[in-house]
Amino acid sequence: SLADELADEIKDTLEDKKDELKEIVDPITILSTVLASTTLVNILAKFVGKIFKKYNFGKGEEAAKKIYNFTHKLEEDFKGPIKRIVKLFTKDEKTIRLVTDGLYALVILSLGIKAGSGAFQNLSKGNIATGTVSGLKAALKGKDLSTLIKNIALG
Repeated sequence: SLADELADEIKDTLEDKKDELKEIVDPITILSTVLASTTLVNILAKFVGKIFKKYNFGKGEEAAKKIYNFTHKLEEDFKGPIKRIVKLFTKDEKTIRLVTDGLYALVILSLGIKAGSGAFQNLSKGNIATGTVSGLKAALKGKDLSTLIKNIALG
């Protein structure tokens, strides 16, 4: 029901401003949204899996684990192009992993900064809905970034 309410709110906002919509969705916005969505689904799958386990919902827990694992695989797939380039310069697997994670962390950091500044700009202009979505993206990037930094620190 929350998703339906959000969809209705977005639809109403777009209908109200359809004449004002002249922005082109750039690739950075698309990438940022996809990565934020992956992180959000990851968090929700983990949470739902715990609830299903607690109340013994059987196959629901297994499905939540599959979704959780899929989101982790998807994150690794996003690192694939970076990893291929790094492999051109070194063959040491630990170095490849650390450099790939470091460069990916920089991408996530830049997307998080962009989303955070977008949230601030939208909120200061009174665009609460848009600002909230951008703020959520920034928060999700922060979660991804903290996980990456922990992995890099652990070597």
